[in-house]
Amino acid sequence: MNENSVVLKVKKAMLCMTRQCWEQGITGQALLETGDYERLSLLVRDMVLRQSEDGRICNVENTPAVTDSTFCVLPVLEIGSREKQDRYIEAVEKNMEYLLHHAPRTPDGVICHMLGTQEIWADSAAFTPAALARTGHYREAYDQMKGYLKKLYNKEKKLYYHIWCEDTGEYRRKVLWGIGNGWILTGLYRLYRELPDSCREEKQEIYRDFKELLDEMLRYENQNHLFHDILDRPDSFEETEVSEMVAYTIYRAVREENLPIEYLDRAEQIRQAVLDKVSEQGLLMDCASSPDFLHPGTSVEGQAHFLMMEQARSLILEQTRILVTEKICQT
Repeated sequence: MNENSVVLKVKKAMLCMTRQCWEQGITGQALLETGDYERLSLLVRDMVLRQSEDGRICNVENTPAVTDSTFCVLPVLEIGSREKQDRYIEAVEKNMEYLLHHAPRTPDGVICHMLGTQEIWADSAAFTPAALARTGHYREAYDQMKGYLKKLYNKEKKLYYHIWCEDTGEYRRKVLWGIGNGWILTGLYRLYRELPDSCREEKQEIYRDFKELLDEMLRYENQNHLFHDILDRPDSFEETEVSEMVAYTIYRAVREENLPIEYLDRAEQIRQAVLDKVSEQGLLMDCASSPDFLHPGTSVEGQAHFLMMEQARSLILEQTRILVTEKICQT
């Protein structure tokens, strides 16, 4: 398969897969970043159609998830702005009102991941802070991210555990899950980009957190240029999605001059290993698999992060081509 046909097959497979709220959201994010606004418009319509009374967008089957709706916020805002759909903007405002004033929190104010629990999940870091920042709640965005980091941080390895239970004072999933660290990595970079220059100190601190996590994760890249499902456990399976997340973030950050260009070699090696995981049907194999994400298989997330990785890389190649062309013309 050539590169273009791979992308098309991966997208087709993604759109044919069953999706819960966060999966609909990450699908929307992939369509947003690849500029597929026609399909994104249709996707967003149903996100808003399924908004629950409490404000959570894309509430599929009365989900107990509190923060999964934030995966949908950026796509809904984009289509709301493009199509001048006031009700989409209002839907986001209602969702943010829920998060700010009604969502369950720990005693120190960190938004919990699930109704009826005091659990903090790494997954919440992916879009909740960025969504808060995009809607102008900069201090809350920063505080939520720092709250997630504080509760999940492993000081020795400078990585993050998956799930903390505030009420028991223990980790419910005390593993350095690859995808969980990937959610934090991508979430840190999104928040860094969303915070305005007026939040200079906060931006600098978020960038330091991002850079530390990226460098620590890269220590666990194995000889096959992939990462294990549990980063520090070579006996766990080689997992595809976290590999995509790392490469994707490097491509974005290098293009936006937030990482040295030397990181590109690492991204290219990881990407090549990921390409070998694409089946003839366009399925990314050996991702932590739906529905429990404990075994190798396939997932909407894995499909979406592949598309985002490829788009980020294509933008770097296009930028490089333009720079080379301009240099030739100048000489």
